[in-house]
Amino acid sequence: MESWQPNPAGLNQLVFLLNQSVSPSREVQDKIREELEKFHSIPDYNNYLTIIFKSAELQPHIRSVSGLLLKTNIKTYFEKMPREVQNYIKREILPVLSDSEVSVRHTVGNIVTNLIKKSNFSDWPELLPTLFQALDSQNQDLVEGSLYTISLLCEDSTKKLDSEDSNRALNQLIPKLIMFFRSTNPDFRKKALVSISFFIVQMPGALLINMEAFLKGIFSMSEDPSPQVRTNVCKTLVILVETKIEFLLPYIKDVIEYMLHATKDKSEEVALEACEFWTAISQTEGCRDLLKDYLPSLIPILLNGMVYSESDSQFLDHGDDAMTPDRPEDIKPFISQTKSHGSGAQGGDQGFVQAEQQKSEEDEEDYDDDDEDYNDFEDEEWTIRKSSAYALDVLSGIFQDAEYLSVTLPLIEQRMNDSNPWPVRESAILALGAIADGSKEGLAPHLGKVVPYLVNTLNDSKPLVRSITCWTLSRYSYWIAQEGREFLHPLVINLLNRIGDNNKKVQEAACSAFATLEEEADLLLLPYLTTILTTFVNAFSKYQAKNLLILYDAISTLAKVVGGELNKPEYVNILVPPLLQKFNSLEDNNKSLLPLLGCLNQVCSAIGIGLQNLIVLFFNRAIKLIEGSLQSQKLNEENNKRTFSSDFDFIVAALDLLQGLSEGIGTSIESLIPSSNLPRLLLECMKLRGTDVLQSSFALLGDMAKHCLIHFKQYIPEYLNILSNNLYPECLSVCNNASWAIGEIALRMPEEVKPFVPNILDRLIANINKINLNRGVLENTAVTLGRLGLVSAPDIAPNVDKFIQCWCMAIRRKTDDVEKDSAFRGMWLVINNNPNGALRHLVYICDAVASWVNMQPDLYEAYFKLLNMYKEGMGGVWPQFYSQFPAQLRQILNEKYHLDR
Repeated sequence: MESWQPNPAGLNQLVFLLNQSVSPSREVQDKIREELEKFHSIPDYNNYLTIIFKSAELQPHIRSVSGLLLKTNIKTYFEKMPREVQNYIKREILPVLSDSEVSVRHTVGNIVTNLIKKSNFSDWPELLPTLFQALDSQNQDLVEGSLYTISLLCEDSTKKLDSEDSNRALNQLIPKLIMFFRSTNPDFRKKALVSISFFIVQMPGALLINMEAFLKGIFSMSEDPSPQVRTNVCKTLVILVETKIEFLLPYIKDVIEYMLHATKDKSEEVALEACEFWTAISQTEGCRDLLKDYLPSLIPILLNGMVYSESDSQFLDHGDDAMTPDRPEDIKPFISQTKSHGSGAQGGDQGFVQAEQQKSEEDEEDYDDDDEDYNDFEDEEWTIRKSSAYALDVLSGIFQDAEYLSVTLPLIEQRMNDSNPWPVRESAILALGAIADGSKEGLAPHLGKVVPYLVNTLNDSKPLVRSITCWTLSRYSYWIAQEGREFLHPLVINLLNRIGDNNKKVQEAACSAFATLEEEADLLLLPYLTTILTTFVNAFSKYQAKNLLILYDAISTLAKVVGGELNKPEYVNILVPPLLQKFNSLEDNNKSLLPLLGCLNQVCSAIGIGLQNLIVLFFNRAIKLIEGSLQSQKLNEENNKRTFSSDFDFIVAALDLLQGLSEGIGTSIESLIPSSNLPRLLLECMKLRGTDVLQSSFALLGDMAKHCLIHFKQYIPEYLNILSNNLYPECLSVCNNASWAIGEIALRMPEEVKPFVPNILDRLIANINKINLNRGVLENTAVTLGRLGLVSAPDIAPNVDKFIQCWCMAIRRKTDDVEKDSAFRGMWLVINNNPNGALRHLVYICDAVASWVNMQPDLYEAYFKLLNMYKEGMGGVWPQFYSQFPAQLRQILNEKYHLDR
């Protein structure tokens, strides 16, 4: 296509359309979109876009639109473009790198990087040599355009640049970029540094052999006059600390001292990036030894970073704004908290056998108390204040309490003095909250003074002080509920007062803090229920939309922790009327209904039968919402409209409400099913693709199986087919609820489940053997496996050797309950059908049996006979075999099952 020339008329038409594209008229925009779509039928359409884009005589906005269209077409249609068109774009686009318009040069960079994403450097052999040569040019525009393009390529095509074919190019590129660290142009210095930083994690040979020069170059820019350069110096050092700290260790003291200095930088951007260093280094081995000598310098810097600036406090401190409506952008979308069935973290101790084989098995969720905590008390923008608080928090968990608190507490105490400006006092309270988790033991002796101070500070005249105090007290609610119960009364009363505060930020913090206190104090709050509920109800008339969501959460949490205690007329008469008023006033398509339904889910579960005639009202509304949403889904499909997960929100909320009702009223829900079409609706919901809707559907089906499965019988085969196809742990919550629902159905309709056992069994065996899987999922899997034994033990028994060890390890952690009972009954049948298959895992079987505290007499008798059958079958070999069992396990077995006689 060397001699390709555009058709003048077609070119002019396209230029005209692109010129009109900036019109504010929607009508004009739609018309232009239609016309531009027609151009896709022209094979060389992208040549026209290229020639328009490179034409310097055209207006910038025309060129800009042309370039953006070209980039989009490459992303979407590159594979369909004729080869000659692809080559034309590549040949004509590179000269535009020297354009005088920076936006045009950057569009070239985006076009180039998208071309490489869709192909390879080998398909465009002249690209890298052209870019490298441009770096030596005296034309500053060309250098800038080339550096920008290189930075995009380094970011988006790191692996391709490091491939065997391109490795020689990196050997040229990295030294060239390092030379730019000495450029007089700060933008060039920044772009060169950013480009190389993309290779740190991958560490290609070209960077490795230039590492010394790279580090020297970074250090040479540490005091760069440009804040942007210093920001990227800090970013690069953080990446090195996180991924390749071994290269920094020879210089680590200098790096730490530099970061101490940079964390105080006048540029907020530099200071923020430098502050991230302290969290990064805290995750490295030997952090304590590296930082301990610097704590007296570091802690004051972090504390200073936590003080609101004057502009921040003016922006955030809105005074008495309770009557000011929220802006739509202030309100976070509601996310349903569907129950995931399983005992999760509850259960017994670790097995004796497991304890000897492995030191410990920690839950994945052990320490996930990350920086999200620091978004709870302010907006979501990450700031120096939040970064400093988070660093203080993380470091508190690394150093010994005495070592850390000896530096930190005196500084915090100084800042708490009433003579200090309120922003300083406020930052001290934030610091107390930040170190609450990491320094629990060391702080305990001080909390007798700290907590009363904080409770009193809830009445401070400054809203920002009151709000942060709420958050900090929530971090100590665990101690108040366990060891500081004398402070519970004043805390409850004062927090409730703050829930009724005239400042929205304080309301939000108080409601969130009270929800945390509810979880920690649990039934200790029963004497305060009337006061709590009255406060919540009064807040309904005061709260704007955003804080209503948090109020709903506080009510839900209260209902969850006090449970059936809420089912008393005096409590029902306080709480239910305002919820009912909201329920009746909101239309079915009003998004504000979603959090209300989530709240009612827990309230219905707690109050149950005490709701009386409202049960039918809530049930019918939930059915109506599901029907309406399913109809909307059907219309979307008919009109080929794309479905989003948010389209299922009302279905999920309605399913969860039905589940809450089911939990609350138990078998009484059976009377409502025959007059509804819930069994069919539930099947339709289970056919949808959304994770949330599947999780909720399976949870409701499991509950229905417990209470009134007979009404769902006609759909059982279809339910089971869907459930068995969702036993994949890639989506834990769905897998968990599917497994649980199968177990509930198996217990009540074994004949209907029997044909599905082979398929279900394969999946459950695969899951039970994933020993690092979520604990709750493993326990549910174990229960369902056991219950399948009640359905079809002879079919399962030949496979017992494949899963019995992991089954025992999972089930032994479960507390004694009906689920564990049914699982052991089924597994007894399985083992009895193939005792030899389970023989080599006998120590695990014994360990699981020994985990029981109160086994039902008939089940105990069955396992007594089973274990003694094994003992007698082994004859004279038994004593030697049995002596290898852990001593503590033998003691239990001897006492209960006489295996030593």
